[in-house]
Amino acid sequence: VYASSSSVYGANAKLPFAESDNVDHPVSLYAATKKANELMAHSYSHLFGVPTTGLRFFTVYGPWGRPDMAYWRFTEAILAGQPIDVFAGGLLKRDFTFIDDVVEAMGRLLEHPPTANNLSAATCTAPSTSVAPWRIYNVGNHSPVSVNDMIDILEQLCERKALRVEKPMQPGDVETTYADIGLLTREFSFHPNTPLHIGLQRFVEWFRAWSSSRHSA
Repeated sequence: VYASSSSVYGANAKLPFAESDNVDHPVSLYAATKKANELMAHSYSHLFGVPTTGLRFFTVYGPWGRPDMAYWRFTEAILAGQPIDVFAGGLLKRDFTFIDDVVEAMGRLLEHPPTANNLSAATCTAPSTSVAPWRIYNVGNHSPVSVNDMIDILEQLCERKALRVEKPMQPGDVETTYADIGLLTREFSFHPNTPLHIGLQRFVEWFRAWSSSRHSA
């Protein structure tokens, strides 16, 4: 089981993003490397029969997350009274997925490695499946939220207003990510159950405790 990314959907305009969609138009080098990862996994599955499952994660967040991601940087800056960079007016939408839901999905998948498909190569052409023991699944919250709404929640949780610095949209970014999780739901009964305000509350509580312990050490 390996990490792919929602970034592979790139310039796709159809929403929500489904595993059956074409992913031939990445708009960043990061996205291109993730698609390359999926292709290399397929080669190993086909050549050596190694079962591989690629998970296209959608904006995973939560305690012990990545300090370079917006929710972390915004929280840190708001609490410190420092400015935050807000791109494209904060109108970009992301399918924020809480880490506990991601772990739940991974736990279900680990117990069920993919098997070779009995379909012929001519009929098994969907981008997310194969005659080899190789599969792709979206792991998302199926509920896009704007960056502005995320900032509003963080301001309430931090009890401070953000000092916004408006910036243009960044190269390689996309307007919206939105996961179609129907495949994961049908095959593994996966249902994410953490709305953004709850997930961010848990993160901010953790962040305050973590920051306090670091400064007192």
